Amino acid sequence: MADDDLTARMAEPDFWPLYLFDDQALEAYEEERQGEEEDEEGEGGEGEEAEDEVFRAEFLLDHGLGLRLEFEPGVSYVDLAVVSPESAEPETVGWDDMAHFHPHVMTWPELDLLCRAAALHDPGLRHPGPMLALLLRFAFLSEDEDLDAITPLTDAAFAAVRPTGASGGAVSGTVGVREETRDWFDLRDLRGAGVEWSVRPDGCRAVTQHDRDEVPLYSLREPASDDFPFTTWSRLLVRAAELLDAVRSDPAVHTAEVQEALDRCAGPDGHRHLGPLSDALSEAGFTGSVLMRAVSEPVAPAEAAWAVEALAGLEQGELTAAWFGRSPLAGSRSWQLSLTLPAAGRPWRFAQEVAEELSTALREAGLGRAEIDGSTSVQGEHGEYVRHADHLDVLVRDDLPRGVRVVSQVLHRHQAAATAVLKHAEKPYADIPLVVPST
Repeated sequence: MADDDLTARMAEPDFWPLYLFDDQALEAYEEERQGEEEDEEGEGGEGEEAEDEVFRAEFLLDHGLGLRLEFEPGVSYVDLAVVSPESAEPETVGWDDMAHFHPHVMTWPELDLLCRAAALHDPGLRHPGPMLALLLRFAFLSEDEDLDAITPLTDAAFAAVRPTGASGGAVSGTVGVREETRDWFDLRDLRGAGVEWSVRPDGCRAVTQHDRDEVPLYSLREPASDDFPFTTWSRLLVRAAELLDAVRSDPAVHTAEVQEALDRCAGPDGHRHLGPLSDALSEAGFTGSVLMRAVSEPVAPAEAAWAVEALAGLEQGELTAAWFGRSPLAGSRSWQLSLTLPAAGRPWRFAQEVAEELSTALREAGLGRAEIDGSTSVQGEHGEYVRHADHLDVLVRDDLPRGVRVVSQVLHRHQAAATAVLKHAEKPYADIPLVVPST
């Protein structure tokens, strides 16, 4: 489980924005650190750099086999490693930062499986909860993965760790999906991007991509990689599956009363029958305290769903999809756009102000967000370099024409529409005409 420092830190309002690499949160964090250094100088200190925060969490299955997460907010860096008794040091399986990331580590079913097994091992670790919320960035979607079985768990995980907060609600216009869930979906949806899974000669699964023109795959887990600990990772998954399978070795699960209760819970309205299942398990002397609690006092219906799946021997995610129905993200899509603002004659913070206003407008409309993506300079007539243009990344979700209208409205308010250039940031990189806002 997370160490005490990380557990306490996760409860602070700025933790999750920092962990999810929110630009404003990162900027505020850096300003605070600089302020602390300046205060030390003012008090007669030597002005040493503020000590870097490093947070660690271990999620073990048993016997020292599990995962270790390290997060350094000062450099926006998250490392995920597998730990095992056979390895002297944790072996990195992926990392995420804002430069040279390799976050594509595992499929959704693998992440869900590991979270279930870790929850069985550690009664203090609920699933969905902090493990899923922290490790979600290392899971990605490839073909044939069912969003109906995914979004209820991701929503519930973030609801558990962020019950309140600026980003704690559902996305406007996307009923029932939290903003964190949608952000992950936009960043990690590699369906249709030419991703292929294969089995190496040693029996370990590996991933590759045959079309780099699509959303690119950044993974250490490619077939010929010497950097991914394939054997240890496979052992981790095998052990997780064994722990889940062992649930049904308890004779109490196979009594007629429990089986009858499980059958009732396995339907689309099965969540209405959890009480009788809890009673039947208790009367049969079921010894699995974690699953007993999950069906009798679940932190969310999604916790009861996976517990019933484990008890009934159902396919992973089968009951979650049945209970929750069609995912609001099914059929959704997003567009990555690039917005260029000429800098000549504009104040220094002009682009930042436009980006902040545009991002607020898109978020409030449930359409996406915007952020600064740097600037370009040109050499002036006297040899000096002057800022030529500022560039913004714009994400539009589900309704491109409506998103373009929002962009146009903001640019017209700032008298920037005549010179701004909006275009697709992906092939074929076509320009997008701005529209005149209706009066």
